[in-house]
Amino acid sequence: MPDDPTNEDARTEKSERDDAVKAPEVTTNKPEDGKKDRESTKVPRKMKKREAAKLADSTNIDFAVPTLRHFTTYTRITQTLEGYLLAAMRENRRLDHMLIHGRHGSGTSTLARALIRDYAPSRVEEFDAQGGVCATKLKRALVRANRRGVVFIRHIELLDGQCAQLVANYMAGKAIEREERAGTQQSMRAPWESAIDKEIAESARIHDDAKTPSTNAATSIMPGGTIIATALMPNRLSYLVRTNIQQLIHLRNDPKALRCAMVRVLRQHALMLDTSCFQRVERVLSTLIDGTEQLARAVLARAGIECVSKIDDDLMKSIIEEDLPNRIPDGQYAASLREHLGGRKILSATVEEVERIANETLWGTVAAQASISTMIRENRARKRTEHPSVPF
Repeated sequence: MPDDPTNEDARTEKSERDDAVKAPEVTTNKPEDGKKDRESTKVPRKMKKREAAKLADSTNIDFAVPTLRHFTTYTRITQTLEGYLLAAMRENRRLDHMLIHGRHGSGTSTLARALIRDYAPSRVEEFDAQGGVCATKLKRALVRANRRGVVFIRHIELLDGQCAQLVANYMAGKAIEREERAGTQQSMRAPWESAIDKEIAESARIHDDAKTPSTNAATSIMPGGTIIATALMPNRLSYLVRTNIQQLIHLRNDPKALRCAMVRVLRQHALMLDTSCFQRVERVLSTLIDGTEQLARAVLARAGIECVSKIDDDLMKSIIEEDLPNRIPDGQYAASLREHLGGRKILSATVEEVERIANETLWGTVAAQASISTMIRENRARKRTEHPSVPF
């Protein structure tokens, strides 16, 4: 049965009157009620969590690349590594043992991980010799990565003698002795077999005392994996490890590539660098050892404070001279200055020397003075240890 139109009009007029009466209560707040004012200006909890997550994500600096083609470089090193990969796949063999060495912060580990991803091995075992490597764990990793696997060793020059011998023998093609634990094969039996059944079965077999297997039988395994390593000082490698490495790759200092990598990382956080500051950034990264990540973090922090999305040359100069010295220790500046000077010597931190180093490196006067003072102090301490004074 259809509704009466007069009743619908009456209901509509009643709802409009109710809205008109309730509207002032929603839109107006009493001035004496401070609690309602605080509640109206309170930020929702979900919005706080969202902003906190965004801030935490802004501090995530990752220079990793998925493949060799994404590694930023102005040399032919990626094409060379791709050639080694294609040759191994064409000949259906494992990849050659490689050592990638270069300056600290030049991207040796990043390049090695990109190479491993392109190779797509069956298993990857990673070690960092800077924190120490157990010889037993290294031997197990070499056994597990035997079938077209990769063992990635960072700072391989810091391995101890036993681990270096294991790596050298593996690269030389010598068999690895793997011990089988007691009870793995000799004591295997069906779950329904009792101890008496086992004794009967053992008594029925013909035993030869001369050929009785030991409880810990050792089986030899031929190496079938690849060792990819990185090093900062390849001259400290042992002779056996150095002679058994098949491919030696030197990743040279490339400040333009480091600047491009920093631009790529900052672009992920909606931040751009003006072309006017490219020369300054390249100059700083060419003279400062391992300063790319800290510079990117300093730029992100200053951009969040200044609320800008583009960094010009003046702001970049302020970041390098004021913010970056608080993030990089004086010892790192001193090591960078020692490499920058080469054979030159600085005897005192005079005003002229500080200005000259600041103009050459574009670090600023604060970092230049700290680096000169730290370098002079380290040189004096080294001389005292090398030539101790003899008491009379």
